[in-house]
Amino acid sequence: MAHPLILLRSAKGLSHPEYARLVARTHVELGLGQMAARREKVSRWESGRTVPEHTAQLAMAHIHGVAAREVRRLGWPHWLHLVIGDTTLLEQPYTAAGAELALSSALHLPKAPRSPRLLLRGPALTAQLRSALTQIAADGGGTRAGRDARPGRGDVPGRSQALAEQLHWIEARTGALERHEDGSLIPAEALYRAAHAEHRLVVGLFNGRDRDDPAARPLFRLAARTALLCTWLSSAVGEETRAERHNLTAIRAAAAAAAPGTASAAMAHLARRHLTAGSPADALALVRAAAAVRSGQPGQSGQSGQPGQSGQRGSSYGPESILHCAEALALARLGNATGAARALDRAAASAASGGAGPAVGAGAGAGAGAERCVTVSRALAALFLGDPQGAKPYFELFTDSLLAPRSAVPSPQTGVWLLYAADAHLALGELDRVADTVHRAVDVTGRLPPGLDLQYRARLARHENEPAVRQVLERLDEGSRSNRPIP
Repeated sequence: MAHPLILLRSAKGLSHPEYARLVARTHVELGLGQMAARREKVSRWESGRTVPEHTAQLAMAHIHGVAAREVRRLGWPHWLHLVIGDTTLLEQPYTAAGAELALSSALHLPKAPRSPRLLLRGPALTAQLRSALTQIAADGGGTRAGRDARPGRGDVPGRSQALAEQLHWIEARTGALERHEDGSLIPAEALYRAAHAEHRLVVGLFNGRDRDDPAARPLFRLAARTALLCTWLSSAVGEETRAERHNLTAIRAAAAAAAPGTASAAMAHLARRHLTAGSPADALALVRAAAAVRSGQPGQSGQSGQPGQSGQRGSSYGPESILHCAEALALARLGNATGAARALDRAAASAASGGAGPAVGAGAGAGAGAERCVTVSRALAALFLGDPQGAKPYFELFTDSLLAPRSAVPSPQTGVWLLYAADAHLALGELDRVADTVHRAVDVTGRLPPGLDLQYRARLARHENEPAVRQVLERLDEGSRSNRPIP
């Protein structure tokens, strides 16, 4: 896997000696003193044999437009990814090499500054989807089930016993984390930290490994699953733009692994990002691409047919209900009430039948969680269609279930779902109900993560003089004083 400094130096078109001279000159200009301009230094930095002195890093950071505080906060070489992260996701080809670079660039995301917007929209997103679909369609080796199979001990000939054991236990821990989506009492932030630790372990296994090594494909499959874990857990803590970056790396890894089921699940997840933080047209394009991959016809780009209709029911490539819910919400945001209602009915039928099987990659929406997801999706569809009164009964059905005797353990997504319930009450001017909803969100999560905290505060800001709202803001203040960034 290429060192990030290689990418930054190459992007500037500089040789080792030229880059060494630029760093030495900048070092002097910043008042940091003289520095030897030797090409061997740059070569050792890029090989990982040595770490640049702090002042040399400050000179490099100045060259690449990174603040000194980020150099201190992230350390070497992680601050370099602040420069290359989004560029890598946008510009690298859909190949195994491109997937490796994207996976590596995403390792900085837990500490990266909060991005203000989604990275890919419109034509740029369409181009990336086309590349992913082409890569998946081009790989004809093996059966669909075989290509989506989870890695395990003994599945790659010639693999070392040590690597086999590592993959086995990472896969086991990943599976345990995936099962938390239907319900968990562990805070979503803690789950995210655990998921990202597994993701870092998988990406580290690529180092020094030939891409033609038989173990590469199982590694890519597992990397796609851990990236999807990081995706939905980022969303659960209110970090949708961070979720998008993890999501894009998951699609790249799934394409490199020739794992269509995981790729379909990743595209469905990305559609959810665009439903809340992007464009409904982009969300619908992603749903159709996911359905095309699921049906085994990725070359068609998902532009015809309905999501899930041509796929294999009862397969293990991710629950159909997710695709139907995402389609319904995209159509609702586009004002198509009839199409949204039909898609929601298909989602309900799929969830009730239980025939969708477990999700590949993130376990999203399987089992009882699928029915809960359909209920919330019905509420959101009404809200998107401008009918908060119609959304209210479904939100109440969901929120009441949290207090029912022997109620199911809440999903990590509950804090996000209650945010939309607060939107419905706000639209109806029911400020007391808004305050109750926010209190319930804090009760369920224990402490709102920073991303969600900001979103709740943005909803409440214009009503801060209302007694009920002021009280809940004071409670949020108490929680934020104990909030710490994810390390």
